[in-house]
Amino acid sequence: MTFENYDSALKLGKREMNLLKNRHEDPYLPVLDDVAPNAMALPARSLRLVSIPLNQIVGTATHGRTTAFAANFMPIIDSVSEFAAKWERLYESVINEGVNSPIKAYEYMNKFYVIEGNKRVSVMKFLNAAAIEGEVIRLIPPRTDDAANRIYYEFLSFYDDTEINSIYFSKEGGFAQLYEYTGTVPGEKWSVSLRRDFRSALVRFSNVYHALNGSRLPITDGDAFLIFLSIYGFAHAGEVTGEQLRRDVEKIWDEIRNSAQEERVVMLMEPTAEDSPSLLTSLLGPKKLTAAFLYSRMPAESGWTYWHEMGRAHVDAMLEGRVDTVALEARTGEAAEQVLKELAEAGTDVVFTTSPLFLNAAIKASVAHPEMKILNCSLLASFHHVRSYYLRIYEAKFIIGAIAGSMADNNRIGYIADYPIYGTPAGINAFALGARLVNPRAQVFLDWSSRRDHDAYETFRQNDINIICNRDISAPARASREFGLYRVESDGSPRNLAMPVWNWGSLYETILRSLLSGSWKEASGSSDGMAMAYWPGISTGAIDVFYSQRLPYGTQQLIEMIRGLFQSGSFNPFSGKIVSQDGSVHSESDEQLSPARIVTMDWLCDNVIGAIPDLDQLRPEAHPLVRLQGINDSARPDPRAIAWTGADSERFPD
Repeated sequence: MTFENYDSALKLGKREMNLLKNRHEDPYLPVLDDVAPNAMALPARSLRLVSIPLNQIVGTATHGRTTAFAANFMPIIDSVSEFAAKWERLYESVINEGVNSPIKAYEYMNKFYVIEGNKRVSVMKFLNAAAIEGEVIRLIPPRTDDAANRIYYEFLSFYDDTEINSIYFSKEGGFAQLYEYTGTVPGEKWSVSLRRDFRSALVRFSNVYHALNGSRLPITDGDAFLIFLSIYGFAHAGEVTGEQLRRDVEKIWDEIRNSAQEERVVMLMEPTAEDSPSLLTSLLGPKKLTAAFLYSRMPAESGWTYWHEMGRAHVDAMLEGRVDTVALEARTGEAAEQVLKELAEAGTDVVFTTSPLFLNAAIKASVAHPEMKILNCSLLASFHHVRSYYLRIYEAKFIIGAIAGSMADNNRIGYIADYPIYGTPAGINAFALGARLVNPRAQVFLDWSSRRDHDAYETFRQNDINIICNRDISAPARASREFGLYRVESDGSPRNLAMPVWNWGSLYETILRSLLSGSWKEASGSSDGMAMAYWPGISTGAIDVFYSQRLPYGTQQLIEMIRGLFQSGSFNPFSGKIVSQDGSVHSESDEQLSPARIVTMDWLCDNVIGAIPDLDQLRPEAHPLVRLQGINDSARPDPRAIAWTGADSERFPD
């Protein structure tokens, strides 16, 4: 008998051993007894006969066979041995007849540890097989707050619906996204055909992904597959040819690679653009741009859109003759996809999609039409192809909170928030801290306009509240004065005191000037391909506060002083000791919160009365936006994934 195949496997085993020893890591198979010493005492569930992905078989159940294999399941016993002869005979049998009996294994945290059949696993891994049949006993750990444990319990629910164990995620929320992308809901059993189609699509994607060296990235195949599904959709994954699938994955490779970085987003706090053209631009002559603004509702019916339309008007005035603009409407994501396709075909240079609901459409269009620059108005959309932009509205909220604190005779202030999404808690908390600055006894009573059966005014009446902060501006068609900060007079009419100003035109002008001058690519100050987000504030003129001249003179002086601090960039409202409702200290007296922690804030200050609502407490029309950018444990990005970049392109750690 020749041991040619065994010798090849032996070389792989010894190479793995030497590699791990050089890294000072254990070169042998992990043992379940060591990974989880109390595993045998855990609740157990028989899964009967299942297909086990070979890349998820990581070790052995006991120490008995661990030193016969390297950590990659390749043999390390010399060829002149009975073990080698058995391995070679098994190899020949598998080649001629296949694996004639299932292995036995424990599953713990979606990793498999072999009870019986180590050599069968070794041979199949040597043959680069995808899976092996096995009789599996699942060992279920108790619930904890550990992130890995929470991900596993998400997997358990998914497995109950699908009986699929071949996909897993490195972060929470992945399975919830997978339900959405496959058009299914938790608790709904998958049909045999859906399971078959899903497994086929995943295997085909994984083959391409690994052929492109995806295994070198510190993410799972499932993480990468989610990005593919978010851009191309589940139907496309099953229908596309192998050659086209590879081209599709190559197109979005920057997105996949970006998702694997510890720091994924560069946030420009003080974006600037050189107005003088680059050398290349000078040689090519003056450039004229076409810029489109895509709205989910037209300005007359939406205060949000009205601000953006004012920004477009600013661009028309400031860049007349250099930029031509057009405003378009799309009520749904599908409509947005069609509009973006038509804009690309018309040769549009840049598109500002002004709603987070357009994000997926923007990503799809940017991949299909890389020549067209697309930006999305959202916070923390960490995609390489689509730059995101937003404004530091919490700075204005702090100033308005200070006005409210000075005007609340009974220390009680009402606050009506809109959606529980990224950035909203920062605005609420900045307002509460501003109120406390001038009135240590100030309390902010919080309600949500997106909540079911919303009646904030009844709550405010019951608590004798007449100083109220509401939506930032009323839609022109509504003709209501219940916006910004106002006082409810004795006759029930509102008297406006102050309002934040979203000066989108300032940012739009900066971005377009960077395109005109040829400095767009250098704007991030980063050469590593990270996603980029604009996040300017009062210091750039992108945010401001209008206030009534009827305010007391001392209050007006205070407003101007705080505004001056923001304009100079010398003040962070989230500095000093900050305590949340549950008593947790989020900042000590000599600290200040970083932009990353401000953006991902999911708590409320201790002088706020109220709570952040869950999805099921909101009106149905709020669900799409909250699902996309809502504040919850499964979707919240890691603050370390954000880099703070100022005008001088320095990066400050969290």
